[in-house]
Amino acid sequence: MSNSQWHRLYASTVAASPEVLFKLLSDMPNYGEWLPGSGQFGRTTDVEPYPVRLGSRYHDGKPDEPEKSWWGTVTGFQPPGSIDFHHTIHVKQLKATVDVHIHYSFEPADGDDRRTDVKRWLLLDVTMPLILRPIRRAITSAFDKENVRTMAAVKRYAEANPDVDHV
Repeated sequence: MSNSQWHRLYASTVAASPEVLFKLLSDMPNYGEWLPGSGQFGRTTDVEPYPVRLGSRYHDGKPDEPEKSWWGTVTGFQPPGSIDFHHTIHVKQLKATVDVHIHYSFEPADGDDRRTDVKRWLLLDVTMPLILRPIRRAITSAFDKENVRTMAAVKRYAEANPDVDHV
């Protein structure tokens, strides 16, 4: 088996407060309000305990489709400054395991509480048979595309709804 790491930092300045963005991203069962489904993500369900807090567990991906979902945990929870997620995805057809760590941070942009610098740091630990290692690029590319899509969606929604009060 081959082990490798891949990471990327995504950043955006959003015209909404850190509190609004933290609430939006910690209200996991309601992601469907701002994040349309994709080939990789359908929805987040079974969030316990809810409202989300440190240690909350969740069912993510496409929970209604066998082998297209995974369980995760909130591993960091510092309102309104940061939230962390961890989940492990098993890709049976590739005999691969992708250990996913996501860290969001929310800081006022240039001291303005109505604008926020949002950073999303993604770290992937990929374990797969050495012979399939060339496929790793397709895996990381899919994660990259999904993270870019998520960052754009949260920015679009938060800027259109800066006063929305989530859980």
